[in-house]
Amino acid sequence: MNSRTTILLFVAVLALGALILGVERYFPSAVQLRAMRRGPSRVDREKVTLVEITDSSGTVTSLKKSIKGWETAQDIADPQKVALLIEALDSVEWVERVNKEEFDAKEWSKTGLDKPTHKVRLLSDSNVVHECWFGSASVFEGGFYIGMPQMVGRDSGSMAWYVARTLAPPLLQLPPSAWRDSKLVRVSAETITRLTLTQPGGQIELFRESEHLPWVLLRPLKTRASKERVNELLSALLNIEIIDAKDPSVSVAAKVVAQAPAADELKIHLETIEKERFYDLSIKKPASEKESSSTATTSHRPQVFTVSAKNLARLWVEPNVLRDNILAQINADALKTITITSQSFPRVQLRNDEGSWLLERHGRWDGANGERMARMLHALNTHEIIEFSADTAADLAPFGLDKPFQTLSWTYPQFKPVTLHFGANADSTQFYAKYENEPFVYRVDPSLLPSIPPDVIKWKGLGALRFSTFALRRITLSLGPAAPLVMNHDPETAQWTATRAGKDITADLDRVKADRMAGMLAKFSVQDWSASRSEAIQALKTPYLRIQIVLGEPGRADGAVRETNLIFSPTQPNADTAFFYGQIEGDPDIFYVSRKSLLELVASPFRDKTSSGK
Repeated sequence: MNSRTTILLFVAVLALGALILGVERYFPSAVQLRAMRRGPSRVDREKVTLVEITDSSGTVTSLKKSIKGWETAQDIADPQKVALLIEALDSVEWVERVNKEEFDAKEWSKTGLDKPTHKVRLLSDSNVVHECWFGSASVFEGGFYIGMPQMVGRDSGSMAWYVARTLAPPLLQLPPSAWRDSKLVRVSAETITRLTLTQPGGQIELFRESEHLPWVLLRPLKTRASKERVNELLSALLNIEIIDAKDPSVSVAAKVVAQAPAADELKIHLETIEKERFYDLSIKKPASEKESSSTATTSHRPQVFTVSAKNLARLWVEPNVLRDNILAQINADALKTITITSQSFPRVQLRNDEGSWLLERHGRWDGANGERMARMLHALNTHEIIEFSADTAADLAPFGLDKPFQTLSWTYPQFKPVTLHFGANADSTQFYAKYENEPFVYRVDPSLLPSIPPDVIKWKGLGALRFSTFALRRITLSLGPAAPLVMNHDPETAQWTATRAGKDITADLDRVKADRMAGMLAKFSVQDWSASRSEAIQALKTPYLRIQIVLGEPGRADGAVRETNLIFSPTQPNADTAFFYGQIEGDPDIFYVSRKSLLELVASPFRDKTSSGK
């Protein structure tokens, strides 16, 4: 090999070596590529106890986790903002790794990494778990130049530089004061179990065992509290926003708790389900109801705050406003029995049998009117009390509650009965209600009472007639003076034959229409039961329509049969009324059925366009 060839080979080796060094220097290795795809090591967010933010001037903002939550050096920190920052740091997305050697001094200064705008450290106890330096925005949308000190491996202590997508910079640009929690009290309404409002004129205390149980007004009187109105009060309280804060000349924490409220001051005490977590507040009353700002102090924060809330004046509330203004809170799903007693009718006894309501009558339990039951419970659970008439039961006579004209009682499994009495004043112009075990008297609207009928017949189920069509043998329709229509049914073949005035008219009969009539009779329901019998009995002496149904043993054409007769008459003599009286002969009860329902029941069973159906 001559010297020229050797020199050429030597030059080629040098060039290849330079190329390899360049590639290694300016392009990421396989290990680096895997790290790029993996992104920064993730942070165990729950273990972070300290966040340190250092800006370009060297000012350090520290956010420390304590038993109170996140705190700044002066006050409570906004936990949502802190959580957003930690999440943003934990979810940095690397776009590209850069090397400082790729830039000249001027270009490197444009990255902002020579003088980072912010340096952030996340610590768990005293151990640094994450650190990041932020420079300028990059050309990538949402991208920034960032630097990350290497904490492990052979490169520990050196810096790695990246273009990365992150939502952290806008949060880091917040001034230190912006990390203050803007809520005067940050607590979930569901966790509050006790609320006490103290004014110079008295004290209101509300309590509940848990978020699943109702609120009780303990002071100045013990009664049910309105869930909706207590929630409105809590909403007004928990939405108070801090506008400004000033350091007091003396500590206010002890004053908030110890001192009696001034004339224009409201003291608030909150307790939560968390053990030993309580809050004491003091708020000055706004100059007017339209005023939305005031000053406030708390026992858990040292500053004097200027606060604002849309409904700030709602905190100054009267006890009666917080009382439950709905007459009843009946849990329909858990009800076991209902009893209605009155001065004019026998007792009504109802019981829940696995979701179906039964009525006790004539010594047996039959199906009750489920729709009426639902209407009554809805009326009681939505009826607004007109007036809290008395808070003591010293004299019930003026309200007619010494001798109630009607009483409603209901029970739940393993609980004592709840009893509600109804009374009226001397001239029956005003009506009142009172729970047996409570001293309070409520004035109620008389429109409630029809929803609680004391007559047992009103609670009877609307299913007047029930039978199997397999038992049907014959239907006979007698309308006024016209000859009866007799329709015979063969249970084995399910075929129909028909006669009128001794003439066979089977050929004109429509089997589908006949089957429909039989089906409607088999599940015949009424609109209501009549409490007044005298006029109905007189009208039914000369029925307008009679339907005779002959039933046998299902599936057999022979054997004993029984007859059931339905009779109907208009509620006004010789008139085409909207409702008809009806009765099953032999049954003492009389019902109402609408004209429309009756016409559907006895619609012509004949084929169309025949004279037989007329």
